Amino acid sequence: MRQQRRFVLLAVLMQALMLGATAAPVADGMNPYGDTTKMNTDLLDKLVDGDGSTLVEVIFQLNSPMTEEDREVIEAYRMTLLGEAPLVDGGLVEGTLTDLRSLSMWERVEYLELNKELDFFYLPSEYGGMDPSSLDEGEVGIMMHETTHIVKATTSWDRIIISPQGDVEYETDLSFTEWDGDGTAIVDLDTGVDAGHPDFDYLEPWVGEKVIYSAKFDGIQWTETRNSDTSSGHGTHVGGTIAGNGDASGGRRAGVAKGGQMVALGTGDGASIFAAEQGLEWTFAHSTPGQNNHHVRVVSNSWGTDGDYDPNGVIAQLTDRLTYENGVAVIFAASNSGGSGGECAGGLKTNVYANTPSAISVAALTHDGTAVTSFSSRGCMNQQHTWPDVGAPGRDIWATAPRGTAIDASTRTQGDLYYMAISGTSMATPHVGGMAGLLINVAPSLGVADYHREDHDFGDSIVGGEGTAAYGQFEDWETANYSRIHEVELILELTATYEGMENSCEDGNSDDACSDIPTECYISATGECHDWRVGHGLTDTDAAVALARTLQLMRDQDGDGMIDHPEYTVWDAWEIYEAMMTETTVSLSTDRLGHSWKGDWNHFNNGQTGAVYYTEDSHYVWIPNGTERLEATFSATEFELDSGQAGSVQLEIDLGDDGSNDAQGQGSRVADTWYYDLDVDSSAWGQWAHFDVTGQAVTLFGFIDDPEFFESRIPYTVDVVLTLALSEPVNVQFDQRPDFYSDLNPIAPSEVYDDSMEGMLTYTRGAYDQYAVVQLIQPKSMNGGEDDGGFFASMADAIQDNALIIVFLLLIALGVATTVIVRNGQEDEEILEGEQIE
Repeated sequence: MRQQRRFVLLAVLMQALMLGATAAPVADGMNPYGDTTKMNTDLLDKLVDGDGSTLVEVIFQLNSPMTEEDREVIEAYRMTLLGEAPLVDGGLVEGTLTDLRSLSMWERVEYLELNKELDFFYLPSEYGGMDPSSLDEGEVGIMMHETTHIVKATTSWDRIIISPQGDVEYETDLSFTEWDGDGTAIVDLDTGVDAGHPDFDYLEPWVGEKVIYSAKFDGIQWTETRNSDTSSGHGTHVGGTIAGNGDASGGRRAGVAKGGQMVALGTGDGASIFAAEQGLEWTFAHSTPGQNNHHVRVVSNSWGTDGDYDPNGVIAQLTDRLTYENGVAVIFAASNSGGSGGECAGGLKTNVYANTPSAISVAALTHDGTAVTSFSSRGCMNQQHTWPDVGAPGRDIWATAPRGTAIDASTRTQGDLYYMAISGTSMATPHVGGMAGLLINVAPSLGVADYHREDHDFGDSIVGGEGTAAYGQFEDWETANYSRIHEVELILELTATYEGMENSCEDGNSDDACSDIPTECYISATGECHDWRVGHGLTDTDAAVALARTLQLMRDQDGDGMIDHPEYTVWDAWEIYEAMMTETTVSLSTDRLGHSWKGDWNHFNNGQTGAVYYTEDSHYVWIPNGTERLEATFSATEFELDSGQAGSVQLEIDLGDDGSNDAQGQGSRVADTWYYDLDVDSSAWGQWAHFDVTGQAVTLFGFIDDPEFFESRIPYTVDVVLTLALSEPVNVQFDQRPDFYSDLNPIAPSEVYDDSMEGMLTYTRGAYDQYAVVQLIQPKSMNGGEDDGGFFASMADAIQDNALIIVFLLLIALGVATTVIVRNGQEDEEILEGEQIE
């Protein structure tokens, strides 16, 4: 065996020597010293432009898992193995172009692609991001909480949940149950996350309520670290939009999946394709069905490079495997290259990885979600598979800011050390990442849609007409596995809002006249409007959650978490899902309502005092008619031995929102907790009470624990209880503030509550009515028709309908069987007689 291996190595070395002496440039046709059919476009361009001695890093795939003998052969080709990628049977090598040509001829090599630096799709403020400090006094700023309203995440959070049995669902503390993503983990695969930020609550690996794991790729492996975003800052901002809890702002700037968990994977600055591939491999390994303890089901990717779909590339291969094998929703930014829609083939503007059919491609819309941004990449109008799938706000998105990074340095003039506003498809994508977490959390059965395939033009484009879709064709597109999409994508496309967005473009793109979509829009395979700018339109979290949950109820009809009816599809749920979104009035057996929140005070929260930096942490609570008493419990950890921190903070309460502190001199303190008990008169009814935390603190050793977020920070909780006079009926109903999200929940009644008050307090609120949907579910057989009782029932019906034929066939069968038995008996007798003669 060893002698055979030496012979193989000797043959390879001789071939390499021949190549070194006779290296020829790569031509358009066949090259005897390089198999160009195994190479991606970027690598071919490199071969054409570079000389034989140029060093390159190349990602390779073999046609079966790599062995120790393969490693020796790679070394014999004079290539250095830098890393391995087991899921794609390959890895990363470095060598000269001459040696690479030789490697391409090895029969074990299936595909080669150039490892190059990826783009992160954001625009610094100097390229179009608005500076909040330039806003006129009193003008509403550009805040994260605004875009959670725009995509209707706040509408979804606010709905009461009615069980399939018709009962309102409550938590153990009597508060209404809400669907906020808690229980599903979303991977933020980016430059990393500074999980020392108060909005991420990082404790130790695989514990905690928010970021449960943070790691950085060092070129060889993933190393756990609290701050995996040390010099870019891009991933920290993205993570806040996905699922930040908003602690540094008193809950104001929470992300879309505000209750969800997050995994932060830092590919490093100047990240390469291979580093991203390793991140997807990590995600695959930690999302394997049956071994997915943290329910890792989404990966958000705000990076890539422009180009068309490459089914052989490692990122496309892993996107498919994550989708089809593990049911993970893979989301990509569409890119920031703008364009007009006329750029096709070599000039395509959209992200090559977003163009993978199984991926969800996200366009960037304006802050209010009414138009496509100037920078958002347009797909080739004559190739539907290059169009974005959906859109989300990507202009001036305010989210978590890292410290000591390039982005942080460029946004300090905005005046906030905890949040910053930047733009890009990178900022739109995490909105959809958070939405996907919400959908899968309420419908864990969501997976690949076997009955719907990505749109694709064949020869004759629906836009350009005959012969205009001549490039990028795939003959098996309508039947191939690789053209299937995730059910999350289909749900987002069906529920997106397109009306009014055709030919609606932000100023600033001179390439796009934005006037070429007809009144009757272009229709995708969903039956809904679709174009190369905004995809299917602005995503609607509220409707998408309702549709996803409807499908889950159809598949799991007994609610035990097991899928009993996989035959139901998104299309079935689409027919009835709107019945879930209702408004309901709930009768409450209490005279008290409550609201709670937590935060992380710092001295930049002390109001707009003229200081250079300020972080808004105001909180609001609705005061219903009939409220006679407000009690507030404020608990803060003012002293901390490890960091040498000491401080004093207090809660300010403005009942009429007139600028006065109604809690001044009213509180009493026990240990670390302040108690406030305020009388409320009718002048405060029907308004928002304003709460703020102010104080002072000093920290001696904070820089030792966290060199970035080293200032004094005091975590706190606030619990507000409102007691209502119920001498007459009171109904509570209010609209959310456009700049904030706040709810009220029933809590245990006061001591004066008695039976005469039963039903006097009601609450009118939006609801997800699962009971209404369950009543509409119709039986369905596996073959798509109505369920007629199963196989045996069908067989009985067939016998009943064809009784005479069945009897005739049975008689024939009986006759045949009798003949066979008689014949076999005669043969047996002949054999016995023969044996006796012998």
